[in-house]
Amino acid sequence: MHKYHWLISVLGLLISGCTAENKTKPFLSSLDGGALPYVYRYDGNRLEESYPFQKDIVRIDDVTVWASDIDQQASGNEGVSELTYRFQLKKGHMSNAGVGIEFKFENWDTSNQVFAPAAVYNGNRFRSLNIPYPPYIYDKKEKEPDMPVTITQVPRLSVQPEPSRIEMLTSNCTTPMLSFYSPSRQKGFILLTTQDTWLGNSGFTIREDPEEHTASFIVAAPGVREKKYVMTNLVDSEDHAIDWNEGDSVSVRLKVYNFDASSLDIFFDRLFEVRKALSGKNEYIDRMPFSETASVILDHHDRTKWLDDGRYKYICNQPDSDSPYGHIQTGWSGIPVYAFPQAIRPTLQRVARIVSSLNMLRLAQGKSGLFYGMFKKGELFGDNFNEMNERRSIAMIRRTGLVLYQSLQIEDLLEKQGFGSQIDPEWDNMLRKAADGLVTLWNRYGQFGQFVDVETGEMDINNSTAGAINIAALALASRKYGDPRYQEVAEAAGNLYYERDLMQGYTGGGPAEILQCPDSESAAELAESLTVLYEITGKKEWLDKARFAAAMFSSWVVSYDYKFPAGSDLGRIGAKATGSVWASVQNEHSAPGIYILSGDFLLKLYRATGDERYAELLKDIAHNVVQYVTTPSNPLGHGSAPGSVSERVNLSDWEGVGGIGNVSAGDSNMAWETVALLSILQNPGIYLQTDTDKLLVLDHVNARVLERTDKGTLLEIENPTDFPAQIAVFAETKVESGKPLGCNACLEWPKVDVGSKEKIKVLIDKNGNILVR
Repeated sequence: MHKYHWLISVLGLLISGCTAENKTKPFLSSLDGGALPYVYRYDGNRLEESYPFQKDIVRIDDVTVWASDIDQQASGNEGVSELTYRFQLKKGHMSNAGVGIEFKFENWDTSNQVFAPAAVYNGNRFRSLNIPYPPYIYDKKEKEPDMPVTITQVPRLSVQPEPSRIEMLTSNCTTPMLSFYSPSRQKGFILLTTQDTWLGNSGFTIREDPEEHTASFIVAAPGVREKKYVMTNLVDSEDHAIDWNEGDSVSVRLKVYNFDASSLDIFFDRLFEVRKALSGKNEYIDRMPFSETASVILDHHDRTKWLDDGRYKYICNQPDSDSPYGHIQTGWSGIPVYAFPQAIRPTLQRVARIVSSLNMLRLAQGKSGLFYGMFKKGELFGDNFNEMNERRSIAMIRRTGLVLYQSLQIEDLLEKQGFGSQIDPEWDNMLRKAADGLVTLWNRYGQFGQFVDVETGEMDINNSTAGAINIAALALASRKYGDPRYQEVAEAAGNLYYERDLMQGYTGGGPAEILQCPDSESAAELAESLTVLYEITGKKEWLDKARFAAAMFSSWVVSYDYKFPAGSDLGRIGAKATGSVWASVQNEHSAPGIYILSGDFLLKLYRATGDERYAELLKDIAHNVVQYVTTPSNPLGHGSAPGSVSERVNLSDWEGVGGIGNVSAGDSNMAWETVALLSILQNPGIYLQTDTDKLLVLDHVNARVLERTDKGTLLEIENPTDFPAQIAVFAETKVESGKPLGCNACLEWPKVDVGSKEKIKVLIDKNGNILVR
């Protein structure tokens, strides 16, 4: 009989006759864990029977014989195993079956924090309310001042001491990964696999039994869920296994980590480090330079995103819409954010529109100094959905922070570009009133909460990380207006969100319609804010905290090039999903970028630390955002105008199998168009350190250093696209990289013109000046 070998070289198991589980135990012994392969039989989409392998063989009903073996590749790192499980049906036939590997842990403690990137944070062990979309907590009894984090009906482990499970496919995660952190053992476990096998996407199951003190992490091929997640609900899945014939086989690749982690930030740093360890480097496709892409979108906005009814004039997404959502939303999904890229690339018309739009904001400011949710032709609306007309003064606290943060930067842009005379002095009165309102709210409640009554200043819904951007806003306001109270509250809030949320494996509640589910927006805005605190104060503690927030944020970013269906919109253009950013554990789609930031906090962290992971993450996001912009050469969404961007980068089937890789016909979402603009305007096309080997190319061009001399660095730049490129080049020395970048540094970067299919050489001196073009 052929013999199959199980990790003999790694586990040191020289005793014949050991079971497969025993052979894996030495590697996972510090976690009381072991792994065992299985054959699974299904009744439709329901698991009917599990058959464990015994000495690499499974016999079923005396007629079906399965065999399994495993290859181990030496990693050279203690605590890391790269495994390939091979399964084959040796004899017989089996219908509706699959295979898998179960990693089971004994002496399990429910204080262990379970994570799956973009799907599960701290096991999603939060209070859950069964509220249909769009969810909001209307019952006052459910939103007491000391309310716990509260989420919708998403896959989660139980907060009660009872058995529970989570079922997913690999496509429900930004990285095909299951992991947990054990505070009591100070250990971490990470399990990586590939998106799919020839059977289709693989499946993930997390199963916990507190009574038995066990937990299991299962990878199955193919993935078969009994229930699948749709918006705020679980429904019967359409998954199915396959019929196996004699000789059929499949291989499942895994990479497993068992490592020391004395705290959660160390655990998340490891997640950040290994997220591409199995999938490897992703591919970048050069489609259209940043400069040309920005022109296409801005031209689209000039033509279609302006309302002028004779009385009201403002930038908005849908000027002809009857819905307030199509008009001015303050901060989040609206003004001044939509005006920001227009201030970076101003024209006389754009400046006039910016001024008019910011003047409209004064009409949306409540007595407390905080901002209403929406403004439509003079009428104000609340953020509380079914009650938006009855209780109009209820708004997300995040809105005020974004108004303050982005307006201060727009003022700076206008002043630096010679439009300072256009700034209305009343803007500063409005912004100081907003900053005072945030300070008053903080002093009253000791936090910013999530939703607030902007007239009375009373909290409507507490908790969550929704107010994270208020930290950066107050820090900038303190510097602008010289008021130390703003900085004091900013730092106090930074510490609160770090200790209360981040160190518990949670950031959430950013978007209006997810209750307080974990989400990418709160993670990104916390990373942005902590980075701003570091640059303004120079205190290393904020840099360390910003690094942790950035590591958590990285878990929301797709780390590999997902295989879209060939006939889908994204499959048709060969889109690379790497760098798209998942929305939340409730809204299970990825999206073109960071809502609603440029990601330049990653450039700032790269400069401050030299850590190449920030550079790579930024390139994934900024470079790949271009592919989601509809142009004549890159048509996406039937009937979509050039410059349009849709929100959806669907990897999962949460909106049905037909939604995977497809975008809505004719969709033009100004929020995501603004995300694309900020990503390519606030970040350099090329970043170079003139006295080190650091060269980061974000734009859709190629660049390499030809030589370094006393005169400077000779750089060769090639434009492989069909469009002319005007490339922003940011060059500095290593010493200079230790200085804060601050806001709107993009205005200072010199531009290099490179024609379509052209290759040029430029000489850059040590001060970043371009000497020869």
